[in-house]
Amino acid sequence: MMRLSTWLGRRPAAAAKPFRDALLSIEGLDERALALAASLTLDPNPRRRPRDTHPRFQDNVRVLRLAYGALADDVGAGQFVGPAAEWLLDNFHLVTAEIAEISRNLPRAYSRTLPVLASREHAGQARIYAIAVELVRHSDSRLTRSRLAQFLNSYQRVAPLTIGELWAWPSVLKLALIENLRRLADELLTARAARAAADRYVSSSAERAGGATAPPARADSAFIVQVLHRMREYGLRLPAIRVAVDDALASRQTTAEDSVRDEHQRQGVAQVSVANAITSLRLCATLDWQDVFESVSLVEQVLQRDPSGAYSRMDFLSRDQQRQAVEQLAVPTGEGQVRVALKVVETARQAAAAGATGDRAAHVGYHLVDRGRADLEADLAYQPGLNLRLRRLLLRHAPALYLGTIALGTGVMAAGAAAYAVQAGATPLMQALASVLALLPASDLAIAWLQHVVVRIVGPRRLPRLDFSTGVPESARTMVIVPTMLTSLAGVDALVEHVEVLALGNLDARIHFAILSDFTDTAAVDAPGDAALLERARAGVEALNAKYGTSHADRFFLFHRDRQWNDGERAWIGWERKRGKIEEFNRLLRGATDT
Repeated sequence: MMRLSTWLGRRPAAAAKPFRDALLSIEGLDERALALAASLTLDPNPRRRPRDTHPRFQDNVRVLRLAYGALADDVGAGQFVGPAAEWLLDNFHLVTAEIAEISRNLPRAYSRTLPVLASREHAGQARIYAIAVELVRHSDSRLTRSRLAQFLNSYQRVAPLTIGELWAWPSVLKLALIENLRRLADELLTARAARAAADRYVSSSAERAGGATAPPARADSAFIVQVLHRMREYGLRLPAIRVAVDDALASRQTTAEDSVRDEHQRQGVAQVSVANAITSLRLCATLDWQDVFESVSLVEQVLQRDPSGAYSRMDFLSRDQQRQAVEQLAVPTGEGQVRVALKVVETARQAAAAGATGDRAAHVGYHLVDRGRADLEADLAYQPGLNLRLRRLLLRHAPALYLGTIALGTGVMAAGAAAYAVQAGATPLMQALASVLALLPASDLAIAWLQHVVVRIVGPRRLPRLDFSTGVPESARTMVIVPTMLTSLAGVDALVEHVEVLALGNLDARIHFAILSDFTDTAAVDAPGDAALLERARAGVEALNAKYGTSHADRFFLFHRDRQWNDGERAWIGWERKRGKIEEFNRLLRGATDT
């Protein structure tokens, strides 16, 4: 084991102090955020990348696992562990889980794209990490959702943050908390080593006949308290140790009682800090960060002013798609992204003022991800990169490129088959036959290869969606249709039961259900039992309306068609069967009176 003098002389110099400063109230944090925003200066060089935090993070993980193993060994051996160590031991599974989350959600390539600071104190550091450390420092690692949102909102009153920084905020917060836990673990290991050194000091003094030597000059309170504790085990046999300890403390103008009080205070402070850090990690694991992001994003707040009102009704992924478009069009600063968002909203407002209320151009998404994108890029003087220009060129001529590539690939492979036939000494007729026979497999290979390439280059495109999780609005009433045939009374009962199951899974009053029914094919226009089947279906729908409908009506419908003569089938059938039912129903909804 390392000697105490060596340990005490080297370890504290290498261990950084925990993030602990003046504990601020909500108002104090507001003022600190404003002051921090005014003091932090971004590096003007766009090519500058922040300092890589992954080596330090990996070292933090190593130290925390080392501390956990050492403290767990102490518990197994019946040694003393403080309350802070107990917190770390009891909750290390949570720490391990959040370490894995950081590794997964904050990859090195992404963290290196964050804006970097040029201020002397934070030179080379990612701005969002400096903000996280400051919040942890002035809250003693005790975070709440309101504090997180309010601190960022206050900071952005002076300096807007980028979308990328706000997405990195959860992982960076966890990174700062893990860093603080590592520093607190360093303190626990320091105290543990001091107690071990105290045990050796007492044991060696008890074995020495000439009396006790003076304790190390740099012995801290943990060493002194452990010495006093061990002296009780020896009773009055070691008065020389007490004399040596008292003399050493007197030379430092303190007493044993002061050392005991300082050590208990240190342990209490460490317990609070470790408990706060672990509780905050648990909070970070349970928060809905999508909701937090939208509550603090200035770009989101601007886009919510969409003149058409459609943006706020979209689901999260659709809104995120449009925020990514803002991020792509803007210079990589928070101010630049806010300016682009404001420009988009103003463009949509002008379109709404010039056109009808329902004009698509009144929606911000039309200009960000739809046909208005080209005009917006021109207004912003945006110059797309080479990859984007090539991709757009391919999409602009997609049919010709797609069919032409298939034809070229098929022709090359067919020509290869003919060339092989030539080398084999085949006649011209056999060469032509080989080419013809190769056309079908060659075209299949060409299509398969091209589709693989297209998926890799273009990829699927997500269509924007509206979010109806809180209910279907009046403007989006929906009819769920069940095209079917009425064949028997038992079949009608099963059909009504099926519609009831559908309704139980969709209880929104603005979702309606309709049975689109036909009779079975017959040789005559009517068949025995038709009236009974139709009456059974009508009664079933009326019963469903009485049971689930709004004011006992208006949720369930029955749309039935008479048979028509079909010359091809030589029978009376429902026109165009299932496709015909759907087509006629759509015409009915659009106002047709001849169906």
